[in-house]
Amino acid sequence: MLRWAPFPIVRIVLCFIVGIVMYLHWGSIFRYVPEYTAFFITAFLVAAILANRYKTAVAVNVAGIVGLLSFFSLGAFITEYRTENQQPQHLNNLTDAPTHYVGVVADYVLQKSSYQTTVLEVQQVKLQGKWQKAAGRVQLSVPHDSELEYELSYGDVLLVKGAPQEVAPPANPNQFNYKQYLASKHIHHRHYLQSFQYQKIVSDPPNTILYYSIQLRRKLDALLKANVAEQREYSIASALILGVKDELDNSIRSAYASTGTMHVLAVSGLHVGLIYGVLMFFLGRLGKGKKQRVLSAILVLSLLWLYAFITGLSPSVMRAVLMLSLVTVGTAFSRRANIYNTIAFAALVLLFYDPYSLLDVGFQLSFLAVLGIVYLQPRFYKLLNVDNWLLDKIWGLFTVAVAAQLATLPLGLLYFHQFPTYFWFANLVVVPLATLVLYSGVIAIAFSWVPGISWLLFKVHFGFTGGMNWINLAIQKLPLALINGIDITRVQAVLLYTFLLALILFLAVKKLRYLSIAVAIVSVLSVQQIRETVQQQHQRTLTVYSLRGSTALAFMEGQEAVLLTDSVLWQDSDNYSFNVQPHLWYKGIQQPQWQVLHNSITNSKINHALLPDSNSLYVWQQKRLLVLQKPLQIEAPTPLHLDYVLLTSNVKVKPEELQQFKAKLLLLDASNSPWYRERMHQQLDNLGIAYYDVAEKGAFVEELR
Repeated sequence: MLRWAPFPIVRIVLCFIVGIVMYLHWGSIFRYVPEYTAFFITAFLVAAILANRYKTAVAVNVAGIVGLLSFFSLGAFITEYRTENQQPQHLNNLTDAPTHYVGVVADYVLQKSSYQTTVLEVQQVKLQGKWQKAAGRVQLSVPHDSELEYELSYGDVLLVKGAPQEVAPPANPNQFNYKQYLASKHIHHRHYLQSFQYQKIVSDPPNTILYYSIQLRRKLDALLKANVAEQREYSIASALILGVKDELDNSIRSAYASTGTMHVLAVSGLHVGLIYGVLMFFLGRLGKGKKQRVLSAILVLSLLWLYAFITGLSPSVMRAVLMLSLVTVGTAFSRRANIYNTIAFAALVLLFYDPYSLLDVGFQLSFLAVLGIVYLQPRFYKLLNVDNWLLDKIWGLFTVAVAAQLATLPLGLLYFHQFPTYFWFANLVVVPLATLVLYSGVIAIAFSWVPGISWLLFKVHFGFTGGMNWINLAIQKLPLALINGIDITRVQAVLLYTFLLALILFLAVKKLRYLSIAVAIVSVLSVQQIRETVQQQHQRTLTVYSLRGSTALAFMEGQEAVLLTDSVLWQDSDNYSFNVQPHLWYKGIQQPQWQVLHNSITNSKINHALLPDSNSLYVWQQKRLLVLQKPLQIEAPTPLHLDYVLLTSNVKVKPEELQQFKAKLLLLDASNSPWYRERMHQQLDNLGIAYYDVAEKGAFVEELR
């Protein structure tokens, strides 16, 4: 039988989360949230007083239920309060576009090769020549074109010329929703600036502690850069020790993601746990008396928060430090706190501060990984009794990796569409090496002022970092190291977690009904998969993708596709994997057949004719598509009926010349410049020619029946 009594904080945080989720999904129809919250809190106080007076089971249960409803409504209320774009002064609610605005840099400054990006907290806007107060957060990008290492710093107050633009939705189907991602961080606008468009006024950091934390992290990062010679090893060391991931190139990110060890490059619970473990090992020798425990707790808390300060007080570190701080305080006062209540309380504090943290992938993965390790790892560990000390440690680390991977598997499939096959082996090797990289790096930084010793310590640190990187790259090259292209919906992710929960409950309480639920969920998932496969086998889809400065079209039939692209996309794998690949995976297509535009087609299902003027006519599924990249030099003797004409690469063509083709729809893709598309819009509107601008409206998708 399941007992809820020992988990009061778990019950509370679950109700709080339900309130957040309800508001996030149906906030527009939620009315009188503050009034409901006040009502339930008042009702709870009354019910608690009555329960204390009469002490009956009914009164206690009623008080408990009303209390949980209070936290449910409180979750919705806090979410409404923290939804900044509903404020009258928010940028979303301005009556006109501002000509200027003033704001303060309120986040880290991220380094890129030719530009830097940060977040500006808007304070004032200039509308119709008058300044007025305003609110909102703008993702700001400025060119990195001076000798300064950082163009901007946290706390800089800027005067900006121009108006920020709303973040655009995804331009292609199934593409990562960057607009939604930024919205979860309360950012709804972006602005790409030139050097002459902004001016620093003064420095006024909104958070003094965070300001000095960022300054310290910059100095330590510069210290690492000066002492770790190789760029790749420096970028890994900086990411692992300080959480600065600006210099990580895509190949390194891909290697660590492919082996399931990306978590070692993001300063998070693993790193804080390693610091905590060393502290407890040494401070545990002070004794077990109450005074010694309190002294140990003070030292541990001080050093944990010092490490958080050094790493820039990043959210991932703050989560882990808060959780371990609660454990440390409970241990100091001999309170055998339930670990699940501790985890739940940490989540409650973080969500109370910002309920939108619930949408953060790192927040979700970190708490699920901790829950998996806390509950599953001890049970996995007990399955095998190992006498050898070394093998026992290896077995323990293996069970930790399996528990964390199992707990985060559905979310990993949902967000990343991949499964690292050798995660268990990679974590067995990489996590110990990451431990050595972290310890050696921290020690090298601590003794960086000592000549000779500093050089030796950084050499040792460099060796560990290079070794860890080499092993990761080697594991990535193993056969079937990564299974990707896995596409599941949010509903399927929820069903997978329900299946795991039902299976765990069956093994824990030995009740057949939980096994029945698990089997039923497997049946539902199987039916969904069969239905999806059947639909994919009968699909026929034409897609013109929206890719800045590039052209790409896909002809999909069944679970196969021909991808026609120009040379730009052919050489840019990141552009393809971000903009095109998610849609192909959603359609059940693992690997399309690549073809270069205007070259001969090897696929027999597509007829291609290269015209004398070097333009191309494609015929597929009785659809005729003319792709223009060169000026028209032919004239049809009779009107030529086409389905689509696609204009690419700022092709020089007069709209009057296109009327000879009697096309159903004219398409302009994102390889055309903004000025070209704007001019064509005016001319096509004047002639009454129907058109679709892919760069403006997103990818053009036609499902053929």
